[in-house]
Amino acid sequence: MVFNEKDNLVKLMNYREDLEIKLQKVTLAIQEVVEDVYITDQEKQRMIAKLIDFKDAIISKGMELNIELEAA
Repeated sequence: MVFNEKDNLVKLMNYREDLEIKLQKVTLAIQEVVEDVYITDQEKQRMIAKLIDFKDAIISKGMELNIELEAA
């Protein structure tokens, strides 16, 4: 199967949008953890560390594909 440049551009744009949405969701999740008064600081730190790792992975994937993501 051969894809033309237009198809590749559309796929790249869709992938960019997908990565940006994931980045926004992780950023919102971090904010929710920070604001949660029902979990301990130690739990917050653990959860935030995992979310930051996930955020870094999303950014890294964007860089790998030469996709500039909008800062969230």
